Amino acid sequence: MKKSNSEFKTAFVSEAGGELANNDYFAFIELDDYACYCLATGITDFNETPAAQIAVESFLMRFQDKPTMSRGSLIRYLEEVNDELLHGAKNPERLKASVIVIVSDYEKIRYMEAGNIRLRMYRQGSKILTSRDMSLAGDLVAKHESDTVLDKHEERHNLYAYLGKDGYFSPHVSDKVKLSDGDILAFYTSGIWEHVDEGEIDDIFKEAGNEPQESVDAIEDLLLSRQPDKLTSYTAAALFINKFYRDPEREQRRARYIKIVVIVFIVLLLIGIIGYIIYHFHQNKVEDLKRTETETVEYLKAGNFVRAKESAETAQKLAKDLRYYDDEKTLRNYLLVIDGIAAGDEAFKSKDYITAFILYNAALENTKNADNLGENYLKQKISQTEEFLYVTDFINLGYKAMDAGDFAKAETVFYMAREKAGVLHDETGRLAAMDALNSLYDKKAKMKADGEAKIKEASAKGVADAMKKGDALMEQGDVEGAEKAYLEARAIANASGDRAARAEAGNSLQDVHKAKAEKKMEDQKSLDEKNSLYALATDALKNGDKSFSSSDYISAQVYYQTAIEKFNALGETQEVEKISTKLSLAKEKSNESQATANEAKKAEEDARNRYAGKDYQGARDSAMRAKEIYTVMGNKVKADEMTTLIETIDMDSVIDKNMY
Repeated sequence: MKKSNSEFKTAFVSEAGGELANNDYFAFIELDDYACYCLATGITDFNETPAAQIAVESFLMRFQDKPTMSRGSLIRYLEEVNDELLHGAKNPERLKASVIVIVSDYEKIRYMEAGNIRLRMYRQGSKILTSRDMSLAGDLVAKHESDTVLDKHEERHNLYAYLGKDGYFSPHVSDKVKLSDGDILAFYTSGIWEHVDEGEIDDIFKEAGNEPQESVDAIEDLLLSRQPDKLTSYTAAALFINKFYRDPEREQRRARYIKIVVIVFIVLLLIGIIGYIIYHFHQNKVEDLKRTETETVEYLKAGNFVRAKESAETAQKLAKDLRYYDDEKTLRNYLLVIDGIAAGDEAFKSKDYITAFILYNAALENTKNADNLGENYLKQKISQTEEFLYVTDFINLGYKAMDAGDFAKAETVFYMAREKAGVLHDETGRLAAMDALNSLYDKKAKMKADGEAKIKEASAKGVADAMKKGDALMEQGDVEGAEKAYLEARAIANASGDRAARAEAGNSLQDVHKAKAEKKMEDQKSLDEKNSLYALATDALKNGDKSFSSSDYISAQVYYQTAIEKFNALGETQEVEKISTKLSLAKEKSNESQATANEAKKAEEDARNRYAGKDYQGARDSAMRAKEIYTVMGNKVKADEMTTLIETIDMDSVIDKNMY
């Protein structure tokens, strides 16, 4: 669809120059939605190399199978071509090439290069793009470290990126470039740029019409007019973008995008308005919370506990609604103080001074978590309450606190009873207070002794349990778990001061450490064996792939079978499935190769038999058929034999005609 609604014109010239064979190769394909143009030149000291042709045809085959403009996919295609040149021939030292590839979706182009083939792009007669020179000379000139002209520099063919390069391979991939009607792309090999200046090439395309052939012919004429002494293979190609593809649905899509953006904007605006209303309502609540909190504090300071409670309850409800948990906790503490004061005041009015004293002291304790609000009021009320309490009341309060387990409070109240008895010169009360204190101290001492005994008993049990657990885990082979259990036993023994238990735990830990060391050695040995087996499996797979690429399908089957056995031993089922597929394909290819070889041999025998019987036309047809099959098989020796046979048949045919 895109191709039929655009106009791309391509032309090229390619000659051997002064060499025995043309080592350049140019080809392209134009599909419905993508196009690819590929130019390569062989890098060799030999008179002839097929590297350029192999590189171009191999890349175009991959592109035609899966056309794309993806940077990652295109780089992968080039890397696969590079591997093919390195491993796919008997003489890989002859398979090296510079290459430039241009891909397009008829709207944009992207180019890739490895080597020193030049690309120039023109728009309305002006140059807008040039390729990089991937040579040492290019780097030296770019860094201004050399005054020599790049086209004449002695390092111009010293490349750091090219096809057939062993080791790190890094081609250059351009960004996508949008096309315009009338754009021109010119690309040419070193046979051109070593003898024709870039300015002269720019002039040719500045005056170009709509036919690319005229421009490439002009470049060739300019080259040949120089009559260079040493002219290598040269190729110049041009791609004229007379019309690029325009998507008819682009405006509709743009309108849809605009419509979606407008709808999204309206929705976001509504969300913003609703959010603002919610935020405003939220802020009003926050302001009300801060105001009522402030009122609560002020009422507490003023001693107006009734109004303080109203404000605190209102503020607490707001804090809960707003999920301000810290504020809610603070207000809860305020209410505890306020409720304690109210209850204490009620008991004081009823002359229940003991209850009032207890309530006031509890509220005073709560003021520590309420910013000490109400502290002065409570101290005053406690002092007033104490005036109405007798020595026996204090002693009774102390015993109540002691029964509740609050020994600190009981001690304080007993001392208060003793002091009041002293002020009143009540010797009986003083002795009763002293008896109460002694009783308190006896109870504390007994509880301490009982606690120490329980701790020691619990410690012994804890050590025994931890050691038992460690022994069980060691029997199960859980060395790590056993180590944790023994460490726990040692820690408990340390805390209780049980030296014998600590020594026992230490001995068990030594056994654990020894077991861990032995297990580590066994694990390392198992890992080494597994790594070695994995390396053998990987090598067999690589050798199988190499043999398959070289069409040695018998060897490929042997290597793949070996790899399957190794990966089976490792439990790598996914790898086994993949290699099994390759093994099946190698078997199919082996069968196909044998059938093709038989067909070629049969055609060759038929040709020789017909030639012996002077059926020259039939002999020539059979020889041509045999040559085609040998060529497809890559058997150049047999293909050359068929070429010689065809030439012999043709000569004998002419001789026989002249004789009769």
